Amino acid sequence: MKVYIHTDIEGVAGWVFYGSPSESLWNYHHTQRMNQLLTNEVKAACDAAFDAGADEVWVNDSHGSCYSILFEQLPKQCRIMHGRPGYCDAWLSCFDGSVDALVCIGQHAMAATPHAVCPHSLYHINGGEVYLSETTMAAALTGCHGVPCVCVSGDDKICAEVNEKIPECKTVVVKWGIAAQNAQTLMPEKACELIHNGVCAGIEKRLRIPPYQIPGPYRINISDRNPEVQFFAEDIVGDDFCETVGRAHNSIPYGHFGEDPLDDRSFRWPG
Repeated sequence: MKVYIHTDIEGVAGWVFYGSPSESLWNYHHTQRMNQLLTNEVKAACDAAFDAGADEVWVNDSHGSCYSILFEQLPKQCRIMHGRPGYCDAWLSCFDGSVDALVCIGQHAMAATPHAVCPHSLYHINGGEVYLSETTMAAALTGCHGVPCVCVSGDDKICAEVNEKIPECKTVVVKWGIAAQNAQTLMPEKACELIHNGVCAGIEKRLRIPPYQIPGPYRINISDRNPEVQFFAEDIVGDDFCETVGRAHNSIPYGHFGEDPLDDRSFRWPG
């Protein structure tokens, strides 16, 4: 059995602030501290997957630079996908139909969710017929391969969205949002304990959790923090969900996130 663990950081117990580019000593130590808390939760999920019978566990480091997890602390049987985002063929790197279950750790709510911790990212599907967070987008992408999302951890708001769209999925609330950068949170050790138990429970009932699928055809647009501002003047359209989402992700203007001097996507070797 292969388990794929998709990760972010804003939903980790203890995280409350949007990421900052500040080069201050405080921000350096804060970033390292949060990376450690993320790593602890991911390790708890990995341990649980192996305890539940997984032969393979693949971890997708998907926050910011995609190099946040202290991977040397993960179980030696794991594999991890990490490195600069925007250069892969798919957002869920290396995911295919050989995976048996998706687990999402450290997840946050979509943009404009009231009282959520650091809400951002909003997928407008078919002109707003469906709105997806990063978490439910991951579940929809794996659903294209017939793979269920079996467990999600994060704040109470993202867990509420998952409970609504995938009620059979196990959710683990590690904090309760009060405002965009304020929360009531469990202690990290307790959060890891609950994540371990939740992942085990989700994997054990994976055959009873239906893949999350959205019927096509598709029109897709994306917002970051402001849902009124969409990346594309015209929706990205298509009949295949994974392919259409892939084109949308690869069309996001780098200028929105700041200049990327290493954007080499036009380079191909050999020529």
